[in-house]
Amino acid sequence: MSFAETQYDSRAALAAAVAVRVADDLTAAIAQHGAASLIVPGGSTPVAVFGVLAMRALAWDKVTVIPCDERWVAQDHVDSNAGLIQRHLLQDKAKAAKLLNLYRPTPTPADAQDEVAAALAAIPRPFSSVFLGMGEDGHFASLFPGRAETAPALDLNTDDSVMVLREPAKGHPRIGLTLAALIDAPRVLLAVTGAEKRVVLQRAIANINDNDLPIAALLRQTRTPVDILLSE
Repeated sequence: MSFAETQYDSRAALAAAVAVRVADDLTAAIAQHGAASLIVPGGSTPVAVFGVLAMRALAWDKVTVIPCDERWVAQDHVDSNAGLIQRHLLQDKAKAAKLLNLYRPTPTPADAQDEVAAALAAIPRPFSSVFLGMGEDGHFASLFPGRAETAPALDLNTDDSVMVLREPAKGHPRIGLTLAALIDAPRVLLAVTGAEKRVVLQRAIANINDNDLPIAALLRQTRTPVDILLSE
């Protein structure tokens, strides 16, 4: 296990801290490699981060932003993570960043799995910065508890970078990155907000080998350090 927790007094303070760390990761990667990649989550928690991050001055034209997962809907759909990123992150100073949308106009995510994997393979590894959130059921990305697709996608020895949920999860079929792909980075930033999620996180830490909580797999792996940022 290689993780550390930092508590913040407010969600605004947490958002500012995540934005600083992501900006530092991207700036370092651009200086070293001339380009950078950023993995981000959907949901409500990252919106505040996106707003702060979009105001950071860096070479955004050299940054590719990638959702950690996506609902199988077009970018103009209200539930699209790519749409959320476009509206809240690729604004202001970050307008020049490129977005790698995981969605393709195919009937199912399985139909586009190879194409999306090829697009991801074109992004140099390791990813420069990975920012994730966690759900109240212990899921992250689209790695949900109790789904048959989750265990193979949590296997660190898989060669697959992309997983799909053929049956809807919270309304939609999904596509997302596997755990092995998500931790292919210098570090992972995990933002956890609210008392209910904090309880789930502590349960995962206390039962680190519990396969019923996908987040435990992220925390117990030793390839990549995880910085956990907490607020109420």
